[in-house]
Amino acid sequence: LQDMKGEVVGEVKRRTRRSRPWLTCSLIFLAVLVGVCVWGLWSVAATGLVRVPVFTDLAYEVPVPTRPVTPGVPVETVMEEVFTSTLTRRLYEGGGTLSNRSISVEIEESSITASLRSFLEEGGLDWLDAAGAQVVIDPDVGVEVFVPILGSELSTAATITFDLDVQDGNFVVMPTEIQVGKARIPNVLIAVFLKPLLNAALAKLNAAMVVYAEISTVEILPRVMSISGELSVEIESNL
Repeated sequence: LQDMKGEVVGEVKRRTRRSRPWLTCSLIFLAVLVGVCVWGLWSVAATGLVRVPVFTDLAYEVPVPTRPVTPGVPVETVMEEVFTSTLTRRLYEGGGTLSNRSISVEIEESSITASLRSFLEEGGLDWLDAAGAQVVIDPDVGVEVFVPILGSELSTAATITFDLDVQDGNFVVMPTEIQVGKARIPNVLIAVFLKPLLNAALAKLNAAMVVYAEISTVEILPRVMSISGELSVEIESNL
């Protein structure tokens, strides 16, 4: 009986050892599957685009910009006035010659907000609220673009933050973060989809600048973007 008992116990242990890896793998797979599902539901709920029972109450919060910005004079108008007045003054000071070509322009966030709203209205993007779009400029944040999204079940918006650089006399965007609602979008999607869109939005600004000057630097200040460069216009003598 003792020998039979030992053999039975040994056989049970062998079967248990053989079956344990399958059980462990099954439990791990189930845990991963549940985790992915929970993460997916949480991410969707955090966007505010659709309401997900239970998850929306936990994950979602109505997005708001860093501060409200009232639109002002469009960027194109501001730059044209500054360049024209600067060029006229320099020519007067130089007796008809342009000896000093340096130029500096400060563009307020209210002006960029006005241009952004015009860009969105002209683009015909019906799912974006152009009237509620705005831009915040802050050294600690960078450039923050806030655009409410229409047609969602909840009041949500896209919040995009990026830095600006200058390459070959043109502005170039460097996205740092984008959120839809409270859900952060992966960096891969930012590089593929967002960066070309931001560059397209800056195309009008680049086109307006290149007519008058070649930009060398851009600096983010409180509520203001400071741009420096050299006048690129040529003055022809009538003599």
